[in-house]
Amino acid sequence: MRNPQAENSSAPETGLAHFLPTQTISFSDSHGVHSFTLTPVKRLALVVGGVALAMWGVIATVTVVLNSSADTQIRQRSAALTMAYESRLDALREERSLLAAQLEKTTERMQIAQTRLMAQQESILQIGAERQEMDTQIGAIRNQLESALVDRDTAAQQATRLESQLASLQSLMTERVGGQQDEVAVVTSLTSALADAVQARDTESEKVETLLTELDSLELQRNLNAQRQDRMLTQLEDALTVSMVPLSTMFEAAGLDVDALLANVRQNFSGTGGLSDERAEALPAFDSRVQGIMAKLDELASLNAAASRIPLVNPLHSGYRLSSPFGPRGGRLHKGIDMASSLNTPVFATADATVRFSGTQNGYGNVVILDHGGGYETYYAHLNRRLVTVGQTLSRGDRIALMGNTGRSTGVHLHYEIRKDNVAVNPMTYIKAGRNVY
Repeated sequence: MRNPQAENSSAPETGLAHFLPTQTISFSDSHGVHSFTLTPVKRLALVVGGVALAMWGVIATVTVVLNSSADTQIRQRSAALTMAYESRLDALREERSLLAAQLEKTTERMQIAQTRLMAQQESILQIGAERQEMDTQIGAIRNQLESALVDRDTAAQQATRLESQLASLQSLMTERVGGQQDEVAVVTSLTSALADAVQARDTESEKVETLLTELDSLELQRNLNAQRQDRMLTQLEDALTVSMVPLSTMFEAAGLDVDALLANVRQNFSGTGGLSDERAEALPAFDSRVQGIMAKLDELASLNAAASRIPLVNPLHSGYRLSSPFGPRGGRLHKGIDMASSLNTPVFATADATVRFSGTQNGYGNVVILDHGGGYETYYAHLNRRLVTVGQTLSRGDRIALMGNTGRSTGVHLHYEIRKDNVAVNPMTYIKAGRNVY
């Protein structure tokens, strides 16, 4: 191939041809000689095309550089957000662990307080019985004291009478010196009787003093017992107040009717305890205060029984992310909350219950449904594995399943519902209400 040669026309060129003259390019190959002519317009088109191509290359290069820089910034920002999220998640896990530890300590304190309440209740009953027995002893001693006082007064009157008779006889003997033998015998007899009367009087006096001392001791002991009872009753009342306030606050925060709950418990649980009617009637009148405490203890036990069957705790005991709240979602009502965590995270019963359903349902996938009584049911959906069977009785905190991604689900999470009388309610209301108690 030979180098192209430009062939310019001999006539002077004007306009575009002056700057871009016509060129003819020839080349040869095995088939012969070939040539084509570049007119000014074609040359201009080639120049414009080359400039455009160069500009496109520059623009493309700048765009790529800018996009690369933007992607780097986005990646850096995403990494920073991820680190911040993980840091916050670790902080929340630590905070939850601290709250769980505090909750465990609070639960232990409540159990200890309830144990002490029961022990103090037994102590009050024992002290009441001791006080009743002491009152009986005091009554018997008072009766003995009254009898001794009567005997003492009788002996004193007899001694006074005998002394008077003896004085009369001594006066008579003085007048009749060398009196008759019978008169001497009478004086001797009266003297002996007087000595016996004086001795009996002294004995009864000592007996009265002994009874008075014993009575004072018993009355002092009774007063001390009364003071101890008063302190114990005050402690019980304070402990009941401390125990009742968190429960009442919890029920109020959950929007629950305490009177209705108590009525339901008393209707469905017929067990009795505490102070029986017979012992209550046997106690003195002051124990109306004790009756009030016993009534509060019964109310506290009923509230605890009611609370045990209301889903007031979190179904997860480890860290999680609330991925979807209760309420409208996509034009429909999201009947529960979605709690995202790792696969096979343990799921726990949120209250005492009976397993109503354990199987699969459309949308829910693997699901467990618990019946807590009183119209309450809880749903645990999208499970990887179910650990309970229908009819099984559960206590709050029992492990029932492992978190999964079954059914209509976009990732590993627990769908948790609370239904009251088959109407979905916000689970977070109950979880927040029970947070300071359980």
